[in-house]
Amino acid sequence: MGKQDKRTIGNGNRIVYSVNDSGESYDKDTIVASWKVSYSEKISREKNEKGLRAPQFGALSAIRAHWITSSSPTPATVVMPTGTGKTETIFTTIISERVGTTLIVVPSDLLRKQIFEGANHFGILPDLGMISSKVIFPNCILYKSKVKEDMEEQFLKELNNANIIVSTPTMIKNMPENLFESLIDNVELVVFDEAHHLAAPDWKNVRQRFLNKKILQFTATPYRNDGKKLEGKIIFNYSLGLAQMNGYFKTIDFYPIQEFEEKKSDKEIAQMAINLLNEDTKKGLNHVILARSKNRNRAEHLFDEIYSKYHEWNPVIIHSGRKKSENIESLEKVKKGESKIIVCVDMFGEGIDIPELKIAAIHDKYKSLPITLQFIGRFARTSSGNIGNAKLVTNIAMDDLKEGIEDLYHQDSDWNQLLHLKSNTSVEKEVELGEFISKFQKGHADDYDLSQLKMKISTRMFEYQSEKIAIDNWENVLDFGRTYPIISEEESVYIFIEELEDNVVWSEQKDIIEYGYNFFVIFYDRENGIIHINETDEGKGRRLVEAIFQDAKQITGEPVYRILKDINRLVIGTLGLKQVPSGRMSFRMFAGTDVKAGISEAIASGSIKSNLFGYGFQNGNKISVGCSYKGKVWMRWVEKINFWMEWCRGISEKVLDDTIDTSDILENSLMMEPITEFPEGVPYKIRFPEEIETSNSITKTLFVDKEEKNYPFYQAELRHPEIIKGNLRFQFWINERKYEYEQFINGSGYGYTQITGGQLFVKQRSGLTPLEDYFKDYSPEITFIQEDGSVIMVQENLKVLVKQKKNLIFPSESLVQVDWSKYKVDIKKESQDRDRKKDTIQYATIHNLVDQNSTIIFDDDGSGEIADVVSIKVDIEKRKLEIFFYHCKYSHGKSPGSRIADLYEVCGQAEKSIMWNGNVVELIKRMIFRENQRKTNFDDTRIELGDIELLYAIEKMVKSGFETELKIAIVQPGVSISKISSEMNQLLLATDSYLKETYGLDLTCYFSK
Repeated sequence: MGKQDKRTIGNGNRIVYSVNDSGESYDKDTIVASWKVSYSEKISREKNEKGLRAPQFGALSAIRAHWITSSSPTPATVVMPTGTGKTETIFTTIISERVGTTLIVVPSDLLRKQIFEGANHFGILPDLGMISSKVIFPNCILYKSKVKEDMEEQFLKELNNANIIVSTPTMIKNMPENLFESLIDNVELVVFDEAHHLAAPDWKNVRQRFLNKKILQFTATPYRNDGKKLEGKIIFNYSLGLAQMNGYFKTIDFYPIQEFEEKKSDKEIAQMAINLLNEDTKKGLNHVILARSKNRNRAEHLFDEIYSKYHEWNPVIIHSGRKKSENIESLEKVKKGESKIIVCVDMFGEGIDIPELKIAAIHDKYKSLPITLQFIGRFARTSSGNIGNAKLVTNIAMDDLKEGIEDLYHQDSDWNQLLHLKSNTSVEKEVELGEFISKFQKGHADDYDLSQLKMKISTRMFEYQSEKIAIDNWENVLDFGRTYPIISEEESVYIFIEELEDNVVWSEQKDIIEYGYNFFVIFYDRENGIIHINETDEGKGRRLVEAIFQDAKQITGEPVYRILKDINRLVIGTLGLKQVPSGRMSFRMFAGTDVKAGISEAIASGSIKSNLFGYGFQNGNKISVGCSYKGKVWMRWVEKINFWMEWCRGISEKVLDDTIDTSDILENSLMMEPITEFPEGVPYKIRFPEEIETSNSITKTLFVDKEEKNYPFYQAELRHPEIIKGNLRFQFWINERKYEYEQFINGSGYGYTQITGGQLFVKQRSGLTPLEDYFKDYSPEITFIQEDGSVIMVQENLKVLVKQKKNLIFPSESLVQVDWSKYKVDIKKESQDRDRKKDTIQYATIHNLVDQNSTIIFDDDGSGEIADVVSIKVDIEKRKLEIFFYHCKYSHGKSPGSRIADLYEVCGQAEKSIMWNGNVVELIKRMIFRENQRKTNFDDTRIELGDIELLYAIEKMVKSGFETELKIAIVQPGVSISKISSEMNQLLLATDSYLKETYGLDLTCYFSK
């Protein structure tokens, strides 16, 4: 092996070159020629055998095959998890393929230094006996600083004679152009190490300049930092699961904590990590904690306020803001075993190799999934010595961290095997799904990950009462050589994935092939005797069921429509009818306002329902549902297989229930009808479409022309609809200012005009739109109540009638009698305002009606309010939030009585507020917005109990999957319970029915005696 000399050029650029006995440097071609006779390939096939590991040899073979078969330079990606020998694979590729000049691009100075020092002698290849004494080691350059003009000529000479150049993309991009051009001319191979950085501008810029060269992209994950897949062909992917199975990785024990208050989160994470360190030390395990923060300030805070107090472990802090000598000293303490806690930022993401790092305390999320994978991968690497499993501690209650952990499951399924969950509170759905998937026998279908599979919710059904299942008969229907069965006998679920290959329809060229897949999921609901199938090919699906379940009979016709039972406020959007007059079949489709005629025809004549699709409410949720005479049922959902199975069971029970009369379902469904004038009755509720009411977006605002100011939509509110001379007059409030508009309906259609107030515009990216024109596209919905208690909803020039059930009385248990005089309330005063007037209805509600054990009590009175008072009660153990809306309204008289005017507006507010039931995250965000606005404008607070930090914590609880229960109350002292009239009863019933039939909510009324 020849001698090597070292020198520097400029500020820190280092060169190592090989010299002969006379001290003369070798040219790069002579060096490459020596590799031909000095390199011999060895593979470690047995435990004590020296040579390339399996993943290294596999990657090397893939690279060779790629270069042989590629007719043009195509960037190739090699996926090798941290710890499987990626760096030695790069060196082996260079020497075995005798690459004259290689540029290695790395993300950091630390990694640049490590790769450079390894490249000088090809890493551990000499120790493996793969390089003989005849080798001449490569001329290597570490390029880390710009070369001055007077030294460019000398550096250019060295650059042209280098075998390996190691640098960062920023340094390469900023090279003087003459040096860059020379580099491009000389380089044969460009290696991007840690290639997930390729989304960054400098990385992309460098890659673009070398696209006509051979490019290898090495990474631990095929995902870029922006979450997209790397550009280029993946020629080798050594998965994390394979690395673990072959002993390169140990299991990671995952210890998630659940703390929703950020102030407490850091302490909880640290305490768990310290407890684990204590336990491991008692077991004789030589472990170190690494506490990861997102920036220097956070690192300093964590060190000073938390970790520095654990003196017995001699904690140290390392980040780029400290002196280099201090960081080196701290690192040495860790390596010598003197320190057992490191607080850092991103320094340990790439390039550091300390086997004792086994406890990861993640206080702040990572920038991306790839960095997370790589970071945690370093903890899972196997090594000799007293080292046990790696441990991951993080707070999954923080939504950003939880999303990062969930991504480990969704984007790279091998983490399902690598991460061992140590808590029953973590990612419950993933655990449930994992248990379900574990029951499947995958045979030779290992490449298909059921945890990644999502299905459109649909089924076709077959009756089957036998226990005989000829599962192997699938081979008579599907292509045996191209089909992958995945079977769970325990769950009676049979999945088949059939690969398809066919010529394209747009060319007769035989070698142009398109590839696809057929997908079949069969579930045998044994309890109900029904087979369900979800398929991509109905013909093959039917034959598949008939082959496996002989004598199975498909369910068609009227029983299919039984699935519409118990869907409240069903609005049928489309209806198809078949008729067979004179022996000839005809088909008619009804949609929108024509559906009413179709339903009448279906009920009156003998028409056969072919298919229908509609929307409604079931079990407190909005749903869409479709069904056809041929037996198919579907909903516009996409879900996992275990969800689909439970849905199928519910469908089975309805289809078998012969007490369900499908004609009643159609007759009682809601239908849209066109109108040319507003209906009879009193309009008591007006609201925007739900997507506007619940949106917290600031991309669409209201522009007040007179003030030249913008206001978000959530500061605006529609109020007081009334019919005046045949038109609907309503108020539009913004920033406590009133504007009036009218809607007209006639035989030509409908429209809006402004009556009072300055000009208002909606400001969007497309420009300014007058509010009255905006109403045309996003028409308010108005609710009328008629004398018989029926309700009519009007939007645009369409109406939907909801008939009131007869002879019902509003339940007495929902009426709560309050002695308002005890609280010294003036029942004609509603709002406490910012000065907290004690004689108001709202003040009495906050201090006497609302549960004082609530977590949050919030005064939301004002334009754009959710309710006058919102309270939230948190149950951490049950993972549940109880949310209460209190809608207050002043009395129209000095004494309680039977005035229906006291109920119209407040009932409308109660009905309108249920839109938040399915938008709880936006609800909490709205409360946060309004609190910050009150603080900014008036240096006051809307929060009567709790603080804004609790609101942020509650937002995270909702995002983490806490169950939410909404309760709604009307507070109106002007109503006397003993004097409630029939009109008032009908209005209360209408509101109560609306709450119950949509989201299953109860209405409580706080009235007077």
